[in-house]
Amino acid sequence: MHPGLKDISILLATLCSPTPVHAISVTNVASADTSLIEVAPENSNGGQAWVLAGRTQNGPHVRGLYRFDLTNIPPGAVIQSAAVQLDVTGQPGDMEAINSTFSLHRMLQPWGEGVNVAIANPGQGIPALPGDTTWLHRFHPTNTWATPGGAAGIDYVSEGSSFQQIEDPDHSPYRFNSTPEMVADVQAWLSNPEINFGWMLIGNDNLIFTARRFGSREDPDALPLLEISYVLPLSIEQITKSGNQIQLSFTGRPGLDHTVEYLDSLASNGNWQTLTNAGLITETTNILVTDLITSTQRFYRVEAH
Repeated sequence: MHPGLKDISILLATLCSPTPVHAISVTNVASADTSLIEVAPENSNGGQAWVLAGRTQNGPHVRGLYRFDLTNIPPGAVIQSAAVQLDVTGQPGDMEAINSTFSLHRMLQPWGEGVNVAIANPGQGIPALPGDTTWLHRFHPTNTWATPGGAAGIDYVSEGSSFQQIEDPDHSPYRFNSTPEMVADVQAWLSNPEINFGWMLIGNDNLIFTARRFGSREDPDALPLLEISYVLPLSIEQITKSGNQIQLSFTGRPGLDHTVEYLDSLASNGNWQTLTNAGLITETTNILVTDLITSTQRFYRVEAH
C-alpha cells in the first residue's frame, strides 16, 4: 500500500450513472380478468371471452377487473411508460349505445377470477364458485367488498389512472395512454409484487346504455394488453480491495459503450476522469475493472452511451 494511506476500502463511494440507458419495451397479456355484475350479484363470469363495464339500459352497473403479471421485468427496472390497450367486442343496439369516458383505477384489495362461462344469459354470468369474484365478493363466499361493487378509497383508488372515450367496436382497439399515475402504479407493483391487484375498469356512472363488452384474456382476437417501457440503470455492483488494487464489477448492457470514470475529490466540480473504456458490449456481460490505489479516497461511476 502507498505509504501513509489509510485502508481505502472504507473510503470508497460509487455513483450510478444519472443518464438512463436504452429503453426496453414489453407487452403483457392480462393474467386475470373478470366482471362485477350488479344485476346478478352472486354470479361470476371469470372464464368468459369478455369483460363487462359501464351501465346497462335498465341502469344496473357492470365493472371490469384486469390484472397483469410483471415477472418478465427485472427487479430494479425504472418504468418509463405504461399503457393499456382494450378492444370493444360488443355494445347495446346501435340506436341505444351511448359513448362515454371509461377510467382505470388501481385496485387496493386482492380478488379472484374464476372460470365460469354463461351460455343462457351470458351477460349475467352463472352462480359463483368458491374463490370467484362477484358484485358482492372479492372471493366468494367469504371475502366481501367494502360495499357491493367495490368502494372508492377502500377497494380501489378514487382517482382514475388513465381515461379513454369509448365508442363502438369499429374504433377498436382503445388505448388508455400512459400517465404519471399509470407509471406509478406499475412501478409500485414491480417493487412490491404482493400489492399487484391490477385495475378496475369503470364507465360513466351517470349514464345508462354505456355498457360494453371488452375483450378478455380468453379471446385470442381481442387480448387485453399492457405495454410497458423501462430502463435498467447502470450501477457499480461490487467493490473489493486486493493488495494495492481496487476491483470494480458491473453488468454491461448490450448495444452500449461503457466507460468507468473517477474523482479523487467531490470538491473538484465534477471533472470526472476516465479510468477505462470497456467498449461496445454485444451481450449482457459482467465487467471487471482494476484500479491502482494512489490516493486516500476515490469516487467511481459508470457511464453508458
